[in-house]
Amino acid sequence: MQVQSTASGRRCPSGEWPRDELEDLLARVTRPGRYVGGEFNLRHKPGARPRVVLSYPDAYEVGMANQALQILYAGINDESAGSAERAFCPWPDMADLMRARGVALWSLESQSPVATCDLWGITLPHELTFTNVLEMLDLAGVTLHAAARRDDEPIVLGGGPAVANPWPLAPFFDAFFIGEAEGRLGELVEALGAASRAERLEALGRVAGVWLPPRDDAGRAGPPARRQVFAAFSSTMPVTRPVVPVFEAVHDRAVVELMRGCTAGCRFCQAGMWYRPVRERPADMVVDAARQTLAATGCDEVSLVSLSSCDYSAIAEVVERVRALRPGLRVSLPSLRIDSAAVQLARFGAGQRGSVTLAPEAGTQALRDRVNKGIDERQVLESVEAVFSGGFTGLKLYFMLGLPGESDDDAAAIAQMAARAADLAKRIGRGRARLSVAVSSYVPKPHTAFEHEPFAGEAVLRRRQGLLRDALPHSVKVAFHDVAASLVEASLARAGRGSDALVEGAWRAGARFDGWSEHFDVRAWDAAAGSCGVVLGETAFSALGAAPWREAVDSGIEEDFLKEERRRAAAGLLTEDCRGGRCVSCGVCGDGVEMDVVA
Repeated sequence: MQVQSTASGRRCPSGEWPRDELEDLLARVTRPGRYVGGEFNLRHKPGARPRVVLSYPDAYEVGMANQALQILYAGINDESAGSAERAFCPWPDMADLMRARGVALWSLESQSPVATCDLWGITLPHELTFTNVLEMLDLAGVTLHAAARRDDEPIVLGGGPAVANPWPLAPFFDAFFIGEAEGRLGELVEALGAASRAERLEALGRVAGVWLPPRDDAGRAGPPARRQVFAAFSSTMPVTRPVVPVFEAVHDRAVVELMRGCTAGCRFCQAGMWYRPVRERPADMVVDAARQTLAATGCDEVSLVSLSSCDYSAIAEVVERVRALRPGLRVSLPSLRIDSAAVQLARFGAGQRGSVTLAPEAGTQALRDRVNKGIDERQVLESVEAVFSGGFTGLKLYFMLGLPGESDDDAAAIAQMAARAADLAKRIGRGRARLSVAVSSYVPKPHTAFEHEPFAGEAVLRRRQGLLRDALPHSVKVAFHDVAASLVEASLARAGRGSDALVEGAWRAGARFDGWSEHFDVRAWDAAAGSCGVVLGETAFSALGAAPWREAVDSGIEEDFLKEERRRAAAGLLTEDCRGGRCVSCGVCGDGVEMDVVA
């Protein structure tokens, strides 16, 4: 399937689409609830300006589970004069109908064309959503390349974790916001009050955290933008009146973010660096937020989220108090570190059913030390025992293949650990326990200690997947990440100026919804790579060592710190967690940015 851009020829009418046109489209597609709006806790502010549309470049049910979107939506609507509406990426059946009918993408709140908004904010979660960004721009009738946009078109602003390296999407965005936007929403909304598009963009460029990319391949970019840290996180109530999806989303539960950031220092983990430092909300605030969110949503489960929820200082107290809010209420902790999980799981697991994910990451001690995981096999097995002894019936163990320094023996050792865990599950679970293994392919990412390590490559990853599959016990279910998709990630994660051609070429060749196995088509990416003169799986348009992302982004992580961590990794040396030990001089804290934990 070849995608032909329609942005240049489609003009979006003002006002609402005719209702009968929408109804006819909805009658012809799967899951029409994706496109209708009307949810509980929806905010609609007719006539309010500036009008902002917030998007997550995936299907409705995935985007509605994104907490950043809920935070920004509530912040703009509840705390500013502006309005925020939502739009998600139409599923291919709807997209094809929209192109055939000449219907442009609309927002869920007002059914008004997205192209008539003042600012279109798009969250960028990972590389496999990049072609969906182009798909949405085209379906909205917004000119694909920012340099060619007319004065009456919206400013397109990118944010989210994938802006750690914005180059693969730079020509399609007018600006990027680097870091956490909660503390800058007022300034962003105020900047949109300028008279002309150029003046609005200039005003946005003065907001801390905003990076303005060059307008052409040879142009100069603005100076690197410093990653913004929301220093008031610990004193700010989370969203307690989130929009409730019209049908089950990916995570259908009341969500309370109890902590942000992680200082464990896993050398492969971009999120652990990107969201530093650790900031915790007080226990009373977390419990009150859970109570209010339950009342506003009708959910029967509360999810206490963070990068590692068991690390939260008052986790046992909070779980007990949240459970007491309502008889039979389920409490889930979706992200757990093994070294902090075993005791806590044993404490709060009793009487609760469901599944838990634990991440040993690697099968051997030497490789776990290399990546600074800081756990041994005894701790892993203690955590497995705690899961099933505490009443949980399902456990997923998460590993990676292709970590720097990994050997075939390291890969085979994953099977040995899984076999021992399976024995524990069988003995403790008495036939009720379910154990599975998920294995992803490691892709080195910017702003980590491994940002300059080579990607393992297709041949190595496929061989080690085979070794592991053959060695695993038949009773253990295993799921591998698609190696071809990892090749795309590896090409874009550290790519430099000009890599947008790869994204655009793949989209024009039919790539969209690349994060969905039923839609991912590596042939579109192979064709684009061939036309760009790159090899899929190799970093596109960037010399390793040059770190093109630093032209755009100042993450706050000192480069010398990352170099030292890479040296320590090669020597197999652990670096302690600064949360309970000495400062490791990563560079984040200072100038009002500090760790803030519950006493």
